[in-house]
Amino acid sequence: MPRGTTEPCGSGGGVRIDPLDIVASTADPAFATDEEGRIVIWNRAAEKLLGYSPAEVLGRPCHEVLCGTDVFENRFCDESCALMGMARRHEAIRRFEMQLRTETADLVRVGVSVVVIPGPRPSQHTVVHLLQPVAREDATSGAPRDGSLVDPSVPPRPPPPAHALTDRELEVLRRLGNGSSTQEIADSLFISVTTVRNHVQNILRKLDVHSKLEAVSLALRHRLI
Repeated sequence: MPRGTTEPCGSGGGVRIDPLDIVASTADPAFATDEEGRIVIWNRAAEKLLGYSPAEVLGRPCHEVLCGTDVFENRFCDESCALMGMARRHEAIRRFEMQLRTETADLVRVGVSVVVIPGPRPSQHTVVHLLQPVAREDATSGAPRDGSLVDPSVPPRPPPPAHALTDRELEVLRRLGNGSSTQEIADSLFISVTTVRNHVQNILRKLDVHSKLEAVSLALRHRLI
């Protein structure tokens, strides 16, 4: 997909796109948030750019971590995230520029391209943010400030039973949340790629979810990892 375009993906007649695979495979700094604005994926390039490790950001509201501002340092990110509202309304989100606060409190100016990936239920979606550092001094940012993060009509999902996952499955899930690919998990745990895939399928079945991203999000929400 060309830079600067934003399209909803994944709910057509083809194979479902897993946001975790998108973020893990790109060399660009990237992260993803769930339908409630919590960070659920954070890749190594984002860690290098902004200084936060996955352990510091996963499960936290995006606006609390990044404290985004426009190029004039007016507050851009808050609880009423404009992007989340646009994603729920299926509106196109065009590329924009903003400043993000790093772990050392410095400001980094980035161009942001957004991909919205629908989940298995109408109320669910994942917002993938692809970041590109920019140096222009005349950049502007122009997203509307409306929309809210939580749909009150959707009841909270009950937590999975604490004994549902084995220790090895929890370790695989933890590494998925850190942005590791299937091959990287296999190498780090000294198991085969096929075994990793089997663990992932068991995780999806036990948690009753449809994607690795959904599994990580659910585990973070209920503090399983």
